[in-house]
Amino acid sequence: MLFCEVGSGITASFWQDNWTNAGPLIELIGERGPQITGLSIDAVVADVLTSDGWRWDRSRSRSPVIALLKDTLPNAQEIIASEVDDNYVWIPVRGRGNGCFSVSETWRALHPFPLEVPWHKAVWFAGRIPKHAFITWIAARDRMVTRDRLIRWGLSVPSTCVLCTGREESRLPQEILTRL
Repeated sequence: MLFCEVGSGITASFWQDNWTNAGPLIELIGERGPQITGLSIDAVVADVLTSDGWRWDRSRSRSPVIALLKDTLPNAQEIIASEVDDNYVWIPVRGRGNGCFSVSETWRALHPFPLEVPWHKAVWFAGRIPKHAFITWIAARDRMVTRDRLIRWGLSVPSTCVLCTGREESRLPQEILTRL
């Protein structure tokens, strides 16, 4: 969620920072990237620049790592000519955000709204009885604490229903239970 807008490339980490459209290069290339390229894991973007462009622009290497780097890296001339410092901005969702930290935006990015279920209006309507709505919601989400579920959790409770004492207590119909 922290994005680096590269200016001169003096402070932005080449491998670790999120400064390309592909994200941190170490995640794209892998842990062997520094070894294959001969670049230190602590290298900054400015370390990889020459007066002509990127270090690998004239390379004739057939290494897939070098080829991937060539395709991923932005225009080097803009960074070489820049006199602006690198700037780190907070963008919880790519393409959305103003760069300022927001707890609510970060929460929404980490915990997106769940999909609306088709039965929600049958449970959560204006004239509902809260106890009934809650039990229906728990049953629809398959979270009822029935005796068969308690036994699966390892508790030692009798499996028969308290009301009828004739069958095992479960949310599932008896014919499904016999197949299990």
